[in-house]
Amino acid sequence: MIRRANIADAEAIATIHVRSWQTAYAEIFPAEFLANLSVEKRVVAWRAQLADNPGTTFIAEENGLVTGWVSGGLSADADALGESEVQAIYVLPEYWDKGVGGELMQAIEQALPPSPGTTLWVLRDNQRALRFYEKLGYTADGAQEELERGGVKRWKIRLRKHATDPAVA
Repeated sequence: MIRRANIADAEAIATIHVRSWQTAYAEIFPAEFLANLSVEKRVVAWRAQLADNPGTTFIAEENGLVTGWVSGGLSADADALGESEVQAIYVLPEYWDKGVGGELMQAIEQALPPSPGTTLWVLRDNQRALRFYEKLGYTADGAQEELERGGVKRWKIRLRKHATDPAVA
């Protein structure tokens, strides 16, 4: 089941956020950095986020267990103003490849305001995520930014799906 997140979901969202990073980025960022990610700090941030703007985050639930979440809004990129953006999506690793991510993406794409397209940023080294987004119709648009975490620099690239794509229209 997909539903809008509320403040009571902050701990589950934070836990998924940290566990997903620790698994998905194990070969991308240093182990020490990933081990030091704090669920408690993320809970505080998520409570504030959900109190300020609860309508832009959705969660997936199965038998009362939150298995994933997605958040979106309008793009802040200067060359994508007026476009929607999927800001983050994370699923518990044991629910990868079970359709949860696709359901979350469908929910956020339908909830975002109509726009010429939808963008998202992904780590270039995250091949699993790149394949997932490509299956949903997203393609690299040439934009890239450097990201530093744990003393390591990596590139993230922007993907875009135009509103004329069947999955968006």
